[in-house]
Amino acid sequence: MSAEIGRNVMVVGSPGSGKSTLARVIGDRFALRVIHFDQLYWLPGWRSRENGTLPDLVTAAIRDDGWVFDGNNSRTMALRAEKADTLIWLDLPRGLCFRRVLMRIARDHGRVRRDMAEGCPERFDPAFLRWVWSFSRHSRPGLQTFYEHFPGRKYRLTAPREVTTFRQSMTSPGHAPAEIRPESERGIARPIPGDSSLAFGPPA
Repeated sequence: MSAEIGRNVMVVGSPGSGKSTLARVIGDRFALRVIHFDQLYWLPGWRSRENGTLPDLVTAAIRDDGWVFDGNNSRTMALRAEKADTLIWLDLPRGLCFRRVLMRIARDHGRVRRDMAEGCPERFDPAFLRWVWSFSRHSRPGLQTFYEHFPGRKYRLTAPREVTTFRQSMTSPGHAPAEIRPESERGIARPIPGDSSLAFGPPA
């Protein structure tokens, strides 16, 4: 079994879902440039860039094909979607993501993570933790809509075991067996918990 990965890949999901880790794995395996949105968004001292400058930065980062982009940001999603051929949504449980963020803070406190901008060491930020906890309410609906309308190959992973299987089964286009296809080509659907709409996903 395998899952096709294209040349321009978007990885989205809650903080703590494993976006940066998966992006690095994909980049290493398929020789793609890894772009972390946090490195574009933040300036030293945890100062955010002006929103007006972000589109130009994102456009420059993805100008040449051959990238995997880790991050959300609704203001620049459409720019990436215009060039992306693969979308991976890490739709993991809220509690798991929150615990991972807490563990990350404890592990890396005072140090700059490899996926973070220079001058932005890991810190305990109550406002950020509240934002992570409420991600399923304020940001997940937008990701769901984005996912449903994305025209390319797309994968929604809802549990760590699915992420593990996905990582083990990734392949480049043209080398995937016919039995496993992107969700955009499958006819299997299941409801998303807490939502009345349907999203494609693997069998339960």
